[in-house]
Amino acid sequence: MSEELKMFCHQCEMSAIDGCGSHGQSKGTCGKTDTLARLQDTMVFGLKGLSAYRHHANELGADTSYVDKVMADTLYFTLTNSNFNFDEHIAQLLQVGSAGVNVMDILSEAHTNAFGVPSPVRVTQNKVEGKAILVSGHNLNALKLLLEATKDKGINIYTHSEMLPAHGYPELRKYPHLKGNVGKAWFDQTKLFNEFKGAILMTTNCIVPLRSSCEYSDRLFGYQIVGTDGVRHIQNDDFAPLIQCAIDCGDVSLDSDDVLVTGGHYKSILGLAPQILDAINSGKIRRFFVIAGCDAPGKGREYYRELALSLPKDCVILTSSCGKFRFNDIDFGMVPDTQIPRYIDLGQCNDSNGAVKIALALSEATGIAVNDLPVSIVLMWMEQKAVIILLALFSLGIKNINVGPTLPKFFNEEIVNFLVEKFNVRLISGDAKADLEYYLSK
Repeated sequence: MSEELKMFCHQCEMSAIDGCGSHGQSKGTCGKTDTLARLQDTMVFGLKGLSAYRHHANELGADTSYVDKVMADTLYFTLTNSNFNFDEHIAQLLQVGSAGVNVMDILSEAHTNAFGVPSPVRVTQNKVEGKAILVSGHNLNALKLLLEATKDKGINIYTHSEMLPAHGYPELRKYPHLKGNVGKAWFDQTKLFNEFKGAILMTTNCIVPLRSSCEYSDRLFGYQIVGTDGVRHIQNDDFAPLIQCAIDCGDVSLDSDDVLVTGGHYKSILGLAPQILDAINSGKIRRFFVIAGCDAPGKGREYYRELALSLPKDCVILTSSCGKFRFNDIDFGMVPDTQIPRYIDLGQCNDSNGAVKIALALSEATGIAVNDLPVSIVLMWMEQKAVIILLALFSLGIKNINVGPTLPKFFNEEIVNFLVEKFNVRLISGDAKADLEYYLSK
């Protein structure tokens, strides 16, 4: 057994202790029933992400009937242990992945239909003035409703974490009181929200439970299902309590000269296709790196910043999700002798389909199979919703995905062996410069 697989098995053993899986098997169990139960866990975790994206799309009037059917069929599949067929479990997982592709495409269309096609924009970072509301999460429709409700209230609106890409949409940034971004990935909440003295709205459940050190519980509001102990809820899209809280908080002041870039939606990037193809053919672009995923605190994640900083200037970074905050404060400039940016923020985690759209367009234009393109996929793993993105990639036959610092704890050796054999999944080494040599050699 390889050292990587030994590491994976150790993680699986720990998951039985930590209660990370719902299968209830004892520590170290590696039998067939355990493997199938873990595959069913993976289905359920994938459905959680699928349902989140489905909710946002449905809220904007999109037809989600195919996704709804897959969700119902998959839950039915997990209802009993009567199916002991490994291949049929894999087929159902890939069906969930196919629904993931579908729902991300649907949601992308719903967003661009409602808010316009994003374009690159520079956004102030950690600069706040006046009465203020900070909006976190993923729900762009909630942000639009809030912007409309506050347009004549003398209140400035700021984004946090996965809300940063909102600034790229023309129908959102047309509101002059949408001012800038504050903070980084979701897990900085306790420190950041203590420092930000205005009102705060959480639009999706990437919320850190309130702790004794929290000074913002009376300023924090949840939207729809979002909540934790001590959080007030917005009812029926009535933002009056949130607005009054922002007024009562008075002026908020944070000062910084930092700037972030966002708005690189795939629809705007595909407009650069002729220049990109020319740059590839002339050797000005050597390789694309998809460096994205769900960030988390802890050791091992500086790898992604080190990797981004180490990339040669003839390499382009495509990113999405909150993992971008590991390196989006860096000015990567342009590919030499071109007008092509070396850093492209495709959007939220649900915009991960953008990298696939770009890869498929390159494949069609060059005649090179997708898995043979000069593209390295390097993802950071954290939470359950990210499962749907991995399943979506697998359903499209995308291979050679590099993941780290660890793989999901609900995988065991048999599942990992299958992923390695079928999709050539690889765990990052933790040494960014050594891995860079590996990526560039492909």
